[in-house]
Amino acid sequence: MKLLRNLPNLLTLLNLLLGCWAIVYIYYDHLLIMDAQRNVYVDMGRMQTAALFVMVAAVIDFLDGFVARLLRAQSAIGQQLDSLADMVTFGLVPGLIMYQLIARSYYVSAEAFDYPILYYSAGFFLTLCAAWRLARFNTEQASTTFKGLPTPAMAIFVIALPLIIQNDEWGAAAWLSGKWVLMGIAFALGWLMTSRIPMISLKLHGFSYSANKWSYLLIGISVLTFIIAVSLFQLTFAAIPLVILVYIILSIIKNLIENGI
Repeated sequence: MKLLRNLPNLLTLLNLLLGCWAIVYIYYDHLLIMDAQRNVYVDMGRMQTAALFVMVAAVIDFLDGFVARLLRAQSAIGQQLDSLADMVTFGLVPGLIMYQLIARSYYVSAEAFDYPILYYSAGFFLTLCAAWRLARFNTEQASTTFKGLPTPAMAIFVIALPLIIQNDEWGAAAWLSGKWVLMGIAFALGWLMTSRIPMISLKLHGFSYSANKWSYLLIGISVLTFIIAVSLFQLTFAAIPLVILVYIILSIIKNLIENGI
């Protein structure tokens, strides 16, 4: 019985472990400079494994809260543990990935070594905003909506970027290699996380439609968007940011409808 009551916390610790593994695989990548032809190649072959860990952790993050409510095993330590795990998996990991992508955008330019490595720290703006958002979430009363973009949604958006670059979907590798584009994405996501924009909560309250209609609508539209993106437009990883954009847009529509605008 004690093990059953601690199941949500064990799932949270698994979330944290997956975040740690993701960091390991991020740093399995290597920068290869081909001096003879003055070309620069960045091997991100292990990034897919890191991305997989973050995606699985996002599912577990959804499940641990649901299991806690189902077993009525919610606790103060569980809430704090959840935020600490999220800080690593969905705060530090995307910050490291964005740091590497911004660094890569400089490495492929003529002035590659004209900047100190701390110059690329704009990527950690995501980590700082994630910390702020998680701390704010823990100090506010429970609500059926989130205020600002949830950190797991931001993390899933970011981990898709190196995979899009690797596969060059729709020729996106070129513009995702631009430092200003990457910095713009980092600051936009950071602002969304710390904003007060009401977002649809993905934490289901039972299985009734009336209590979860917006969550069910979000799931349905997201699945449909993903299927259309993959089947009609031959997108794979680029479909992930599209789903996050659907989440943001649908949350704004929900807010407008509920406020009679």
